[in-house]
Amino acid sequence: MNAMIVRLFTTSKGFPAIRYNMEKVSRGEAELLCRKNLEIFDGFKRLKTADLEHYFGAVASLNSRSRFDQFHAVLSVRGDSMDQVRFAAVSHAWMEKMGYASQPYLVFFHSDTHNAHVHILSTDVRLDGSKISDGFDRVRAIGHLNRICGIDEQESFKKDLSRLLSYRCSSTSQLKALLGNSGYHFFSYQGSFLIRRYGKTLMRINAAGLQARLSQSSQNVQASAGVRNIILAAMDTHSAMPEPIYQQASGKQWRRISGYRSELADFLMRSEGLEICYHFSRAGVTGLSLIDHRDCRLFDAEEIMPLSLFLASGQPSYQHSRPRFLGR
Repeated sequence: MNAMIVRLFTTSKGFPAIRYNMEKVSRGEAELLCRKNLEIFDGFKRLKTADLEHYFGAVASLNSRSRFDQFHAVLSVRGDSMDQVRFAAVSHAWMEKMGYASQPYLVFFHSDTHNAHVHILSTDVRLDGSKISDGFDRVRAIGHLNRICGIDEQESFKKDLSRLLSYRCSSTSQLKALLGNSGYHFFSYQGSFLIRRYGKTLMRINAAGLQARLSQSSQNVQASAGVRNIILAAMDTHSAMPEPIYQQASGKQWRRISGYRSELADFLMRSEGLEICYHFSRAGVTGLSLIDHRDCRLFDAEEIMPLSLFLASGQPSYQHSRPRFLGR
């Protein structure tokens, strides 16, 4: 089975995600895929948002010590590689593993983004007033989903690491870009570099030793010149202006910037196997790395040309740049 991603949005009082999803249904952008342990609504000709909010709210109120009411999870796959039937089966299996098999819950299938996904809504308060433990929720959520999908986390990491070790890096920023592209988090912590995924640390590397090894990887002037010529030729016909990619927030607005792209970056990846990885902060693009997938080599922007050339006319204007949106 294809790998899936799970995100948890559990810090809500009330049940705002019910209204959000029901409005999506009314606009034809989603469908109520299934509901579980909600026999109380079997006689209803049409489910109303207010009815669902009142019922889930009543259940949540049975435990006055619970800090949050809503359990909200999103399961997604890349593209449309999973149909509704399989999504429903995985959702039920995952909720059972998470301890919600007897809880009332709703599963909404969304088809309005590039990546198919479902929203699962419930409450962690049981009908007897007790509360389902939320300890290590994120780690458990990822682990259970991977096991349902048949993914061995350690074996997957070993295969990825074997492939990634064939790439030549000369800086920790390049290594971070390379690992990040494969879904891993790489960062410095108390004299070590950590590689994390699935909510856990998979490898700890001595910082001084890693820095020493990376410094021994000298720049290849000939390779840099070849990449520079390819990029300069592509710039004649493709804009280098970076544009923000927005990640949809849990409400109705588009809020968080999850990355950047450009016409130049899209063309180079498609035609030359050259991937531009934009580094950014709240202020905008702060740097970039290039991954040459054909030659298995990484470059910092400054090895190729001044960063300002990669940014064309400068930082993108949030008012006038054309945003691209990604669903959860």
